[in-house]
Amino acid sequence: MATLPPYHVSESLKPRIDELDLWGCIEDLRDRGYTVVKDAAPPPLLDELREVIHTFADRSEGEARGIAAAMLLGRHPVVDRVVTLPKILAVAEASVGMGFRAGQIKGSVKRQGDAGLFMHADQNWIPAPFPAHNLFLTFCIPCEGMTEAGGATRVVPGSQRLRRHPRRDEITDPVTIPVEAEKGSVVAWDGSVWHGNGPRTIPGTRTVLHATFQRLYTQPIDDYTHLLRDDAYVASASEALLGIIGAHAFFGTATEVSGGVDMRKIVQCSLMSKQ
Repeated sequence: MATLPPYHVSESLKPRIDELDLWGCIEDLRDRGYTVVKDAAPPPLLDELREVIHTFADRSEGEARGIAAAMLLGRHPVVDRVVTLPKILAVAEASVGMGFRAGQIKGSVKRQGDAGLFMHADQNWIPAPFPAHNLFLTFCIPCEGMTEAGGATRVVPGSQRLRRHPRRDEITDPVTIPVEAEKGSVVAWDGSVWHGNGPRTIPGTRTVLHATFQRLYTQPIDDYTHLLRDDAYVASASEALLGIIGAHAFFGTATEVSGGVDMRKIVQCSLMSKQ
């Protein structure tokens, strides 16, 4: 079977794209690197999701407490329902292919006075040039809607075509636009597009579920990470052997109370991947 070019929709997916009226979103992702998927989530479901994110964020430990909640898939039915909504699944398949996998399902809470996030590409540990086929698709699912004053995601439209990481000067002085969305809509961007988010300058919260999906081939065929739980094996293994079984990888390092992955390891992976 021939490989489909990037953002060419398969024959099996086309009927769903037609039914859900998503062709404009697919074109946006291809041309601009991001899109707003309208009427993707029922507002009452987002009210439930908001409560779940706040509840689990309050159970996180350390600096993440009240701010972030990690490893949410499978911890509450409302999270599972949201990430499998029809429009989300269809857009994900169009972007990262059939058989895509859940990458990171995480909640965040931003309050008045909270700073913005620096600009980056989500596939930061992938060496440039990025593959022509997108590897990651992130959905930003705002429970209250998303506005510029509320700390909206900010993107550099078309930056995905550069297929590289932003340089330091491009990070410190970015030319971005805010992506606003009404409650019930979700924002999606591909793994190559440069983005961050702005500070929140108004009362209330920006409560978001970040759902990242990955192309199938980004997952290992064989998982040897169980060996890392064998203390005797780890003690006798060489650094090279530990490296190839995933000792330095950040994948899977989030726990139900950590608020996110091991940041030391994600930095290490990002550096190693570029060399």
